[in-house]
Amino acid sequence: MKRRITAYLSVVIVLLALAPAYVLAEEPPLVTTTELVEHSVDWDGKTVSFEGEVLEDVLARSDGTWLNLSDGNNSAMGVFVPRTVFMPVISWTEDYRTIGDAVVVTGVFHRACTDHQGETDIHATSVVVVTQGSTKDNPIHRDRVVWLIMLSLTLVVVMWLYYRKPDKDPGVQRGSREPPSRH
Repeated sequence: MKRRITAYLSVVIVLLALAPAYVLAEEPPLVTTTELVEHSVDWDGKTVSFEGEVLEDVLARSDGTWLNLSDGNNSAMGVFVPRTVFMPVISWTEDYRTIGDAVVVTGVFHRACTDHQGETDIHATSVVVVTQGSTKDNPIHRDRVVWLIMLSLTLVVVMWLYYRKPDKDPGVQRGSREPPSRH
């Protein structure tokens, strides 16, 4: 009985000794596109976390998957997810009708990646979907419809004025080739 208690206590002590190391493990900093571009020399080769919306197409290749992520700074960051890293299902990608899934990527930032022809990218070590995407509301703006109708009517009037065939001699009757008789 004493041996079991000693074994249990030993396991508990080892777990408690390892727990602070896990708890104190430092998370990589969450950075923006602007930070990565403006301070690319400082971040090159370091592990970072990046949160962004998945843009357009997810490109699956033989060696991994490419994502383009936007963090809202009017620029995108290329992310390469090797086949060895778990890739969650991306349900929505951003276009004019939809909001893409928001993901957090942790990986190594490369200012000029030697594996990908000098591209600036992040090689992911983990990808987590934070928020599912959705459809966007694209309401019809009445003021734009009114302007469209007004401009279309103006164009029709201008085209009619330009292409109409005015009579050169008001005395010539339409359809006849002879001048009117003068009696």
